[in-house]
Amino acid sequence: MKNKNDIKLTPLELESLRSELIEKTLRTSSNNLRLFLYQNYFEKILSLNNPNLDEAFLKEFLDDYTSCICKFEVWGVEPDITKKLLEQLKKVSSLYIASESLPSLNSEIERIEKQTEILNLILEGKDFADGETHKAFFPLIDKEAPKNFYGIIESVTVRISKAFENDKFIVVPSEKEIEKKILEQCKKSWSVALELSKKFIKKTSKHHEVIISFDKKEGFYEGNSLGIALTLSFLERLLKIYNPVYIINIKEQSAFTGGVTETGEVLCTSEEIIKRKVAAIFFSETTTFVFPKREETYAYFALIQLKKSYPNRKLKLIPIEDINDVINRRDVVDIKKQKLVVRSGKFVKKNWISAVATVLLAILFANFFVMDFDDNPYLFSSDGQFLFFKNKNGKVLIRKYYPVAESERNNQIVLGTFIKILDVNNDGRNEILLRNNRSILSFNGKYGATCYDSKGVPVWTHSFNDQVTSQRENLNREYEISFLDTITIEDNKNLIVRTSNTQSFSSAIYRIDLRTGNRIPGTLWTSGFTVDGMIKDINNDGKKDILALGYDNGYEDAVLFGFEIDSLTKTRMTSEEYLIRNYPIGNMIIYIRIPKADFDINNGHRMPALMTGSLKYNYLKKFYSFSIASPDIKGHSNISYYFDENFKIRDVDIGSDFRVQRDSLVAHGRLDPPFTDTEEYKKIIIDKILYWNNNKWVKRSEFD
Repeated sequence: MKNKNDIKLTPLELESLRSELIEKTLRTSSNNLRLFLYQNYFEKILSLNNPNLDEAFLKEFLDDYTSCICKFEVWGVEPDITKKLLEQLKKVSSLYIASESLPSLNSEIERIEKQTEILNLILEGKDFADGETHKAFFPLIDKEAPKNFYGIIESVTVRISKAFENDKFIVVPSEKEIEKKILEQCKKSWSVALELSKKFIKKTSKHHEVIISFDKKEGFYEGNSLGIALTLSFLERLLKIYNPVYIINIKEQSAFTGGVTETGEVLCTSEEIIKRKVAAIFFSETTTFVFPKREETYAYFALIQLKKSYPNRKLKLIPIEDINDVINRRDVVDIKKQKLVVRSGKFVKKNWISAVATVLLAILFANFFVMDFDDNPYLFSSDGQFLFFKNKNGKVLIRKYYPVAESERNNQIVLGTFIKILDVNNDGRNEILLRNNRSILSFNGKYGATCYDSKGVPVWTHSFNDQVTSQRENLNREYEISFLDTITIEDNKNLIVRTSNTQSFSSAIYRIDLRTGNRIPGTLWTSGFTVDGMIKDINNDGKKDILALGYDNGYEDAVLFGFEIDSLTKTRMTSEEYLIRNYPIGNMIIYIRIPKADFDINNGHRMPALMTGSLKYNYLKKFYSFSIASPDIKGHSNISYYFDENFKIRDVDIGSDFRVQRDSLVAHGRLDPPFTDTEEYKKIIIDKILYWNNNKWVKRSEFD
């Protein structure tokens, strides 16, 4: 029988797993589902025990994986899930690629371990109080979450103030979808709370402004099952606002579910939902769960099943029929008389310079209930017109007008060539690196890039305007830059930059110091744009090199080339007409030409169309790959090239749409046979590939 650990994943399988992960994570807004997808993917890659493979297939997801971990909580989740997650987290934190994320990962490991320790005590029947009083908790079901992620234990913070015209309800977060679904329940709970308050308050204002803030801001609030929690929160807050003789406090560690009608009747959820909510509550700090009486059988059945594994867990289930059943339960709601001195003090504080008090309360509310204090940029997104830089919780910190093409908005690989968030000086604060947008530059505006601090204030700017010449023309000095990769040399973080002449063919690759934006000596000039690249030791000398994919206008071919990082300024070999003058021709570690296919020649394409982001190295199978597309064909139009570690061509893979289009031309006599899906045609493609070897171009068979 074959051991599963002996199973080897093929390059296509690995790439398929990667593509599937990207597609699925983009489709969901559920943090628990995203984390589950990352957890499964990371487990498969880590099981191969290959550090190089970890770098190739995990590094790009590490930031988002860490972001999901930061939002994860033990409460409402099966403990075995948390245990496996912790084990994986510790493995990930030990990887070389996680060195920059290590402080965040270690902090999250410590937090999750602490929560797990508390949950284990609770499941063992030990009493635990965290001091979180006066909160109406309720289990929130994430419908997208996988099995054993039962729910999230959410709570609301309510603020009430008097209003002059009409009752107004404000929900935070304020997505329209959320407001539509819960607004009706808010109004019903408010009506019931006002009616209940009449037992304690002689007279209330005619109108109020009510702000309901969901503390965890999960973003998938639906239905009316938070009705009891809202009603109690409204009532508790009303009594504090009007300062009557008696006030109520919701007992610590109490949770509620069930909608409320205008008459105070408690509504059901469903059998499936109530069972899942009992499970979520069971694996939390909650000791009391209030729910609709008509679902009593389902709830107790769920509790009995759970206690088979954890018989000592103390959880009191309280079924109720209407809101008065809750108010009359002293083990859930505490009603007590205020001391005269306390009540008088509240009155004085409430009426002394009321305008100032209002402002101060508004500031306090903004700080404690609405604002997210994390102001460190961590993520970004685009709506096509603006870039939104956010903290790890998704709160927008900085907005910049920056038009982005629709085809690029969701392509993280392409976006990463002109937008980066990174800590340039190791101070724990992230900076924003942004290429100047050519579509919003004035006539005299400079191309280049700007580094902004965490507040969006420019730290440095960088532009490239070297003057070079060739036999065919004196090239202008306008260059647009893109980001290739980062590398640390002698404890200094460098950014590898690639430039493109805005009006002609010249291009350059060089480094800048990320702390200052200053250019570092050493430039490679190329007669054609570079579109992709990576940092890797390609000649096995223990030093990182640059491997890049681009065009050569002189040869009119795609080229794959690699060179050492040094302080010399040099140029890449090309035809005499296009050669950049006055610089020595650089010694390439590898320099390969990929000529056009006969299909492209027939269609009049000057050069092949390279696919940005396709240059990869498979650390498991030890080969390089990239793809070339045809602009005349949509779909799977690409030809993929595979090279071994010594850069000898290993294989080519031809896309189905390319095959169909080319075979049609062959069948109609416009292209010579053989047909595309044959070894003969693959051999024709492979035999056209040229290598720069001993100062001349040779075919594969002659390459050392």
